[in-house]
Amino acid sequence: MWIAVLVYAGATALLFHNLLPDLSTHIYSDLGDPLLNVTILAWNARQVPLTEAWWNFPSFAPLTGVTAFTEHLLLTYPVASPIVWASGNPVLAYNVAFLLAMPLNGLAAFALARELLRYHQVGGVRLQGGLVHAAALVAGLAFAFAPYQQVHLSHLQHMTSFGMPLALLWLHRYLRTGRPAALVGFGAGWLLAALANSALLVFLPLLVALWSAWFVRPGEWRRLIAPAAAAAIATIPLIPLLWGYHVRQAAYGFTREYREIQSFAADMVGLAGLYHRALPWKGILPHDFEEGALFPGVTTFVLALVATIAALGSRSRIPNPGPPLPDAASPWPHRLRLTFVVLTVVVLARIWIGPWRWHIGPLPLPPFRPYQLFTIAAIALLAGSLLSPAFRRAWSRRDLIGLLAVATVFFWLTALGPEPEWSTPWRALIYGPYRLLVELPGVTSMRVPARAWFPAVLCLALLAGFGASVLLGRYPRAWCAIVAVLSIATVVEGAFFDGTMAVPPPLRRGAIPPGATVLDLPWDEGYQNAVPQYRAVLGGYRSVNGYSGYLPAHVYPQRRAIADLVPTAFDSYRRRGDLYVIVRPELELLVARWIATQPGAEHLFDLDAARVYLLPHEP
Repeated sequence: MWIAVLVYAGATALLFHNLLPDLSTHIYSDLGDPLLNVTILAWNARQVPLTEAWWNFPSFAPLTGVTAFTEHLLLTYPVASPIVWASGNPVLAYNVAFLLAMPLNGLAAFALARELLRYHQVGGVRLQGGLVHAAALVAGLAFAFAPYQQVHLSHLQHMTSFGMPLALLWLHRYLRTGRPAALVGFGAGWLLAALANSALLVFLPLLVALWSAWFVRPGEWRRLIAPAAAAAIATIPLIPLLWGYHVRQAAYGFTREYREIQSFAADMVGLAGLYHRALPWKGILPHDFEEGALFPGVTTFVLALVATIAALGSRSRIPNPGPPLPDAASPWPHRLRLTFVVLTVVVLARIWIGPWRWHIGPLPLPPFRPYQLFTIAAIALLAGSLLSPAFRRAWSRRDLIGLLAVATVFFWLTALGPEPEWSTPWRALIYGPYRLLVELPGVTSMRVPARAWFPAVLCLALLAGFGASVLLGRYPRAWCAIVAVLSIATVVEGAFFDGTMAVPPPLRRGAIPPGATVLDLPWDEGYQNAVPQYRAVLGGYRSVNGYSGYLPAHVYPQRRAIADLVPTAFDSYRRRGDLYVIVRPELELLVARWIATQPGAEHLFDLDAARVYLLPHEP
């Protein structure tokens, strides 16, 4: 375990070497989402969570309930808040939580892989002692440093996904031993995952359902009553939080449109796509993918393939494998696979020829949209796979490798969104599994289907651990060299680089009265508003500017009114009380002069190259 701690911490330090000298003043990447997260941590440390004051995050003034516009980051509260209390520095608190995320993810996956490797074998060899830890070490690296993790280096809530492997660890232990104590660990992992982010609130239950259905047969379903009760009990502390989000978002009419959800889905070609931060495969694989960059890494993919092939060629490896399969092979798997091939060829021919030349001689062929016929082809392939002797054998034996492979494919299809595409705008299937999810209450508040890839990353990492175990079992004398090569290759394929940004200093304490309403100009669009929002939290006042997951309807009209010098642009604010306006040097000169000529405007002082005006209350 300690070796794993050192390896994961060392890899993290290596990847973030440019951040380490400036932990108290800089953040990784940019001043958008990372600074938003710094601000949330500062706010959490200054308020009692779930109180009415906590829900009133001081941005988009004078709106209330703004905490519900974005993530809460309460999972990091036990680490971040004490640092803020002791140092007064939320940047340092954020960086500590940020740098702990990858090692914790790795250790959680390591613990899960070690548990599975001890009781499941692949390739005819059961590892013992140190070799189990060695293979689990590779699995932890494959999860913590997967290329997909770098997509979310600006999203602390998605970096802290260690609750997912912990929940599976204790669920598997309960299903294996039946010990009630394991339910406590399962409930704790479930709660940690649910507190991390909204995506795991949806996708972890799906993964747990797949896991349970694979290992528990219909006649044994009573065994699932206790885990279901543990999950329900662990969810109880979340009810005030979830209800608070629901009530406040509903009050503002916030929801995600169907087209918006589809736009944040991954494409099928994303399996070969990398994020712009990625260092390896430059010039070979495209680096222009965003959330849909699903490339698993060649090392992880090859190890997963090794584990799958070894499992297909092995006999039953677990007690009570179930009734033997009939010897007679059904012709249907072959027929369905052949159907898939034929239909795919027809689809490719239709795409190649185009809709206007789709005919034989003078006779036009039946018109169709390629994705419609390919959906039938995909269903045929899926049915053929489920009816194949390999799948039936894996299902009968409750083979863990089969489960991990099925779960990987399922969550990949889910990550493609409600209407899967090859590459935007080329549609591949009529609908995908996510189309069913959008019909569930609350799921439409989550706009990024591509994040369903997180459970797939864990499944692939576990498969990589089993692939490593196959190699270690066959070449035990070379175990040290094998683990070193696999570990280095895994980390290198997940390597990335981005710059660091100095966090702008807050305004001098007391420069703006506590609780005052402040507009910081220029009022730019997007992530630039994270800076005045950060200053508002640290300064104890309320900001008209704001940056969050939802944008209130009044923001664009208000920004436009100021840009157009509309005389009544500030009336709604001034009727509520005094309005302080900070005019930065970047503001257009015409607008800056217009601010100074507002009725009753008073130039208070200059601060940090900015001019501060008071527009007094006008009932």
